[in-house]
Amino acid sequence: MKTKQELKQYFENGDIPNQEEFWEWQESYWHKDEKIPLDKLAYDFSKKADLVDGVVPASQLPSYVDDVLEFDTFSALPQQGESGKIYIVQDTNKLYRWTGARYIDITQGELSTLQSATDRGNETTNSIKVQGINYGGSVQQNNIIIGDNVEGLNFQTTNTISIGKNSKPSGSDHLVIGNSTYLTSDSSSIGNTVIGNSTYSNGLYSSDNTVIGYSTFNNAKNSNGNTIMGTYAASSSGDGISQNIILGQNAGSSLSSGSRSNIIVGNNSLFANTQLQNSLYIHNNNSGQNITLSDALISGNFVDRYVNLNGKLSITPNQIPAADASYTKNIVARPDGTFGWEDKTGSEFISLGGTSFNRPVTGNIVIRSSSKGSLGSTTLSSGSIFCLDKTDKGIIMDTLSLKFLEPGSGVVAEMTSNEIVTENTYTITCHAANARGLSGGALDYTENVKDLDYIQKKYADKQHSYTKEEVKTGGLWIDNKPIYRKTVVFTQIPDEGIIRIDKIFEDMEMIVSNQMFTEWYDMKADFAGNQLRNEAFISLQKEFVQFQLKSYPNYNYSAINSFTLTLEYTKKNDLPVV
Repeated sequence: MKTKQELKQYFENGDIPNQEEFWEWQESYWHKDEKIPLDKLAYDFSKKADLVDGVVPASQLPSYVDDVLEFDTFSALPQQGESGKIYIVQDTNKLYRWTGARYIDITQGELSTLQSATDRGNETTNSIKVQGINYGGSVQQNNIIIGDNVEGLNFQTTNTISIGKNSKPSGSDHLVIGNSTYLTSDSSSIGNTVIGNSTYSNGLYSSDNTVIGYSTFNNAKNSNGNTIMGTYAASSSGDGISQNIILGQNAGSSLSSGSRSNIIVGNNSLFANTQLQNSLYIHNNNSGQNITLSDALISGNFVDRYVNLNGKLSITPNQIPAADASYTKNIVARPDGTFGWEDKTGSEFISLGGTSFNRPVTGNIVIRSSSKGSLGSTTLSSGSIFCLDKTDKGIIMDTLSLKFLEPGSGVVAEMTSNEIVTENTYTITCHAANARGLSGGALDYTENVKDLDYIQKKYADKQHSYTKEEVKTGGLWIDNKPIYRKTVVFTQIPDEGIIRIDKIFEDMEMIVSNQMFTEWYDMKADFAGNQLRNEAFISLQKEFVQFQLKSYPNYNYSAINSFTLTLEYTKKNDLPVV
């Protein structure tokens, strides 16, 4: 076959190619319908790409062609990523880049979030500010500071946590929480715990204090080992207050310098620049005036080892053990209230504990009354003689009864084992200034009352009073079961107007009577009973109470201000009274 240059000579200007030359030129080219043999192509087909479903696989593409890779979820990403690639997670539409150690989120719009920032690295040597609040600290000094610039704390303080503006303690091992708290430039203080705004100001040269409260201990200079809790506690006090325990609002105020080793408990204990040492004070001062140690309900001194009770002293009787022969002392008191004790054998009085077994009292018994001088005595003799004084005598006791006599009138009352009998027009009475009349003992006997009995006031009040607690009325229903009464007040009514009462009146069997009173300001009414002007109705069943406003089927009944219900009822598990 001729070369391209030889073929061109057939078609030079002025030439007229013949048929064979023209066909020879045509045969030198491949028609589009013809296949070119592989041996005619100058190409290394071992480097060609294979088609998979008409698409070249990513593994056969150059790296720069496949810089963006897609995966269904984050967990589907390769364990080892490749630098220079962008990974798309389809379920979140987030973009990630491989750092050489982990994937980081580079999605547009989230580069400024805290999560994306920490994903790129979670450490900084600088303090940060969040919504105007500083957060910082120092690894070298083991300090943490929130709310103020870290520089003012780092270089003077160690092992300290400080939270709050203008709260920069110096020294070491402090915990300070609050604005304008513990303002000091002293570097020798140690171990203070201070919580509260404007607290523990002027804390120079102070250590080992625990202070909690607003504006508390506002002069802590040279103070050590105090525990102070309460708003304004230990305020306006002098320097050098140490080893004190002070609890209460405005407690321990205005103590003078050098007050130490005290326990002060109670509100408004204003000491007016008084120095206290080793003292105990327990009291609530409501007057607002300055006080002294002796004003306390309980005061004392730890060195002198005394305690004073500035009030009445009582002891619960059933907590006192019964005395026996091992109790050989009597407790006595001076007029100033100081207690002491003495031997029982040295007393001029006979113990009310009674005589010992097989050692009865013999001879005459004389009871002295200081109001009548030497004649003011009553004698009980072995001859059953009762003497009002040394001249009047009368029989007081025989085998059946105890008789009360009056000179010139004889027996006026007689007490037997069954009753007290009064004669003529005399009645059981009392002329004392604070007389209470007949009274029961410490227990409640009202459930035992029978016809014709005298009753206690408590019993009468109980039958005619209303209470939120369940009480027996004392009456019986027609089946002889006891009747109970209870009053409940509802100040919040459910929207649907139904109040469940089966858990309030438990075990209820029969409703004997009911009383209702409703405050309904939305209806401009407060009324008793179960209906109002034929507009509102209240239905009562053992399980619930239901309100119905006839003209407003969708009314919100929470507008009712209060509903009071008193029920008298019997109970299922009670037996008839025989």
